Amino acid sequence: MMKDSNNLLKGWPGNGEKLLLGMIHLKGDGIEDIYSRAIRECEIYSTGGFDGVVVENYFGSLEDVRYCLPRLKGKFPDLFVGVDVIWDNDKSFDLAVEHQLPFIQLDSLSGQLSPEDEPAFEKRIRWCQENTSTVILGGVRLKNQPVLSGNSLEVDLQLAKSRGDGIIVTGVDTGVETDLKKIKQFRELIGDFPLIVGAGVNENNCAQQLSIADGAIIGSSLKHGGIAKGDLEIDRVRRLVSLVRSLTGKENTND
Repeated sequence: MMKDSNNLLKGWPGNGEKLLLGMIHLKGDGIEDIYSRAIRECEIYSTGGFDGVVVENYFGSLEDVRYCLPRLKGKFPDLFVGVDVIWDNDKSFDLAVEHQLPFIQLDSLSGQLSPEDEPAFEKRIRWCQENTSTVILGGVRLKNQPVLSGNSLEVDLQLAKSRGDGIIVTGVDTGVETDLKKIKQFRELIGDFPLIVGAGVNENNCAQQLSIADGAIIGSSLKHGGIAKGDLEIDRVRRLVSLVRSLTGKENTND
């Protein structure tokens, strides 16, 4: 059944569900291999019980994103298909409007921009919001990026709340577990605003981290060897989904 892009956050997180978004890193040798791999990964995420996927140029290029994104969106109506063009928010905004995406992931909603760059960023956010129903998810103090805002964490988090629909919290790098103290700190400062763990969620920590956060963006831990360059494994996906869904008292009914 096709998912309504307007309903990505309807009832969430107040309904107790945990949003699960899987990473499509666009690994492959040439566009045909990249796209066929992306299809296989979407099939695994869908079968395994994930809510959606993030198409990201982690291994691929912007052109690979442009090719794969609309095709995956059309081919997998049961998944929320969003995008993250790494450290190019403008391209993510453009793609959101062009393809009327259900959501986008921004590397930073606040903190990583210098004060002189803030007005242009604000303008682009409002443009996206005026031309789409796209849900904007974004990081604050993401991974190992420098803080340029000059603000306290609390001020940056409040600014992020005014700009987006959900805040992403991460550790120091891709696939590295996010410190539980940091997740708790973000939760204390943003209240019941949607909070998503964006790195390092795995079978061992998902219950503890998602008892605090409202969702997770996951890739590396679900792949062979637990690393980004590995192949996505359905058994890992199913085990994690089962653990997460058990937090809400619901079993994963996907085959």
